[in-house]
Amino acid sequence: MDWRAILHREIELHPRGKAGVAERMGVSRAYVSRATSGGSSGYSDVPGDFIRRVLDLESDVDCPAIGTRAPRAECRKANQPAPTHNPLAMRIWRECQRCPLKPLEGKT
Repeated sequence: MDWRAILHREIELHPRGKAGVAERMGVSRAYVSRATSGGSSGYSDVPGDFIRRVLDLESDVDCPAIGTRAPRAECRKANQPAPTHNPLAMRIWRECQRCPLKPLEGKT
């Protein structure tokens, strides 16, 4: 399936539409809106990183940190700063640091 079709389907299925999908992807709503608009500043200049994030929306992985399936896009959180404000999030983040699915630094 084409990344554009995946993005449009995810927007239709998410209760919050573009805003919800943008949050899952870790980008702004405006970025998702621009990518879906097409035209001269739309699809033609969408970076590969954005396309990878769209494709990640469709792929779930068995997450050892939470013991269930989770979107592959969630793995990017392992490269974010430690969530010191939330003990549960910190426990999950620590597990992610040892996970073989953790994305390489700079590939978030």
